[in-house]
Amino acid sequence: MSKYQLLIDKFIDRSISPEEREILEKWILESDINMSYFKNQIKASRRNMSLDFDTDLAYHRFLENLNSKQKISSPLRPIWKYAAVLAFVIGIGFLAKRQLLPNTSQTSIKVVKNGTKTSLGNNIVLKMSDGTTRVLNSEGDTTITDAIGNIVANKEENSLTFDEAKEVSDRTLRYNEVFIPHGQTFRLKLSDGTLVWLNAGSKLRFPQSFVNSDNKRIVYLEGEAYFDVAKNKKKPFIVNTQEVDVKVLGTKFNISSYDTDDEIVTTLIEGSVNVFETRTPENGMNLTPSFQANYNKFGNEFKKAKVDTGIFTAWMQNRLVIDHLKFSEILVKLERKYSVKFVNNSESLDNEIYNGEFLDEDIESVLKTISLSTPFSYEVNQNIITITK
Repeated sequence: MSKYQLLIDKFIDRSISPEEREILEKWILESDINMSYFKNQIKASRRNMSLDFDTDLAYHRFLENLNSKQKISSPLRPIWKYAAVLAFVIGIGFLAKRQLLPNTSQTSIKVVKNGTKTSLGNNIVLKMSDGTTRVLNSEGDTTITDAIGNIVANKEENSLTFDEAKEVSDRTLRYNEVFIPHGQTFRLKLSDGTLVWLNAGSKLRFPQSFVNSDNKRIVYLEGEAYFDVAKNKKKPFIVNTQEVDVKVLGTKFNISSYDTDDEIVTTLIEGSVNVFETRTPENGMNLTPSFQANYNKFGNEFKKAKVDTGIFTAWMQNRLVIDHLKFSEILVKLERKYSVKFVNNSESLDNEIYNGEFLDEDIESVLKTISLSTPFSYEVNQNIITITK
């Protein structure tokens, strides 16, 4: 082991030669034990490393070379998972593999933090049916009351529950509205028992009680949400997204309908749903589990496909999945997830396509990993991130 320990030490202090690097690569790939030892040495070096050397970056680059020896090059720029345990070692679920750049290329990353991050309107807001407004903290438990002091809901940590039993005496259909800012998610339990997980930058308008909702239960969504609908054969549940309606009796599905997106995407997890154009109900389709309806807002047409549903519900587990997305599309996702604003001064990156996944990573870890695939610089100034080539 002493021979390879010397090579690892030389790798860490950047004195390793190309020939020695080849020897080290072969040894690492020989067994899981060797790989584990290498990772532990890199991890240990981080505790004693001088500030001018980025061990994360060096480790990424080394693995890129290993990966390129094992895989055939592709026109895509993947950010792919080398092994699950690496997420623990370096804090990044998927590692960047630079396939089209030579080993000598350098990733240029510049981070400047001026002051602390600030974000206006960074609160979960509940607008009650009586016109009162409540600002909700994502932590702690409390009761929500209306203008005259009646308890209408209970809040526990990052969720809010409306109890049907507390509203049966009121036969008027009254609507509440909840807004989830960028950087947060939230869960609701509606008065009929339906569970709703709301993604960042989303808004849901819903009845405080469904007792007088005629023969249907209608909610209005802007943004993205996952629904676990309580079954009621007498009252179908309808999600309205302005351009598309999703009608169910009792099922689980995810729907993404952000105003800034060109498409409305409905992904069925369990049960069945009917998806149709709001103004032209005959323009629609039925879905079975694992199928997705993709509605183009400009072409007014649906496309149906079988998909990996886990990709489209990953946000509920705080996973960021990049599935064949353009760089420009990734930035939109990052803005919503991390409550930041991007200024991209390197438009040549916009059409680069990536694949990968991140779990519980901060924004800089994500940007750093992507920049290893396609080198760029970025500057952080409060919550504004400027990207340059």
